Amino acid sequence: LRGLREAGRQARAIPLPPAPELAGRFLAGLGFALTAGQQAALADIGADLATDRPMMRLVQGDVGSGKTVVAAAAALRAVAAGCQVAIMAPTELLAEQHRKSFERWFRPLGIDVGWLSGGMPRRLRDSTYAALADGSVPVVIGTHALFQPDLVFHRLALIVVDEQHRFGVQQRLRLVEKGTLGD
Repeated sequence: LRGLREAGRQARAIPLPPAPELAGRFLAGLGFALTAGQQAALADIGADLATDRPMMRLVQGDVGSGKTVVAAAAALRAVAAGCQVAIMAPTELLAEQHRKSFERWFRPLGIDVGWLSGGMPRRLRDSTYAALADGSVPVVIGTHALFQPDLVFHRLALIVVDEQHRFGVQQRLRLVEKGTLGD
């Protein structure tokens, strides 16, 4: 694990600059103010995302502490930079909860949110794969279906893994390998 972490530190990432206009619209639409802890987490994440080194950050908090809204705010930086975001959850129920939250927050901003799960019909899965490959869907939420070999992203720059301990190291690496430095 130490070797994998060191290799990750040597890798390059797409720097994601702040997106104050989009972030401001997102925060104004929430209907509540972020807590000091959420703001601090976002500041740390923002510093990581601005560099050309991959972020390897664990955000911890109790259920209901606002980790998902922090992930959404971070995702906006990638979207504003013309990149894609993948959010992976270990169960369809949890992934569906995330999808509903992200759609509620991102739809008013004009940002499409895709969905992938193992049980979805082939035709719908294929159309989602095509939209991710051509970049027309900037955010996708799903389960293990996100690291399938035939799924190709246009410009994946941010991966959020919920309950990362429920995925194996190799599974998470397969999703990371789908990231790109772009042109």
